[in-house]
Amino acid sequence: MKPVMIHILCLCFLGVISVRAEFRIWESTRGDVWEGEFVTMNGGLVVVRDQSGNKTELKPEALCPADLEYLEKMVPPKVNISVSKTTDSAGASGSQERVKCLATLRQVDTKPYSGELTLVLVIMAEDIRTGAMSISSKTEEGFTLPANRGEALEFASKSAQFYKRSQKGGRAYSGYLVVVWDRFGNPIAVESNRAAYEEKATSLASVGLKNRKRWN
Repeated sequence: MKPVMIHILCLCFLGVISVRAEFRIWESTRGDVWEGEFVTMNGGLVVVRDQSGNKTELKPEALCPADLEYLEKMVPPKVNISVSKTTDSAGASGSQERVKCLATLRQVDTKPYSGELTLVLVIMAEDIRTGAMSISSKTEEGFTLPANRGEALEFASKSAQFYKRSQKGGRAYSGYLVVVWDRFGNPIAVESNRAAYEEKATSLASVGLKNRKRWN
């Protein structure tokens, strides 16, 4: 069995993989040809949908090598995100502080992926008196993975100014949220210091995005 096919079959056992793709020409090893879009890979089967909405399910080994290479590139990579925070009181009054976050991203598998990704880094604020949460700043950056798998990419947030929690009012720093989207608008990685932000990751990270229309 070819290495590409083995890798795809391994992904099948990890669960359901689903993305929104484009219509293209597919070919089976028997020479059958049809047009459709890749819908999902589930339970060891590749699901392709035609223009009428009809779905075809088949095993990866029933597809030609070109289709297997296409699937390999369509399934998003696995990435790891770590975030560090810096606090600077310089230039702020004694009751305030400036916060910046740095997100470091690394690919943790070795699969090829040439598609564009988008990272969104959100800094969250909390009202000192009411506890109400709000977005303080949002940084969006498109990128592609480096050829050297595992090489670190860094994304810095904008500086956000907060009141210190010792004050009686104002907005204090509450945390961060990082979401990485693939080119079809699927979130492939999420990192946050608070579970509540992770639960609302897609809604918090998608508000006001430049690429939002492209994903719909």
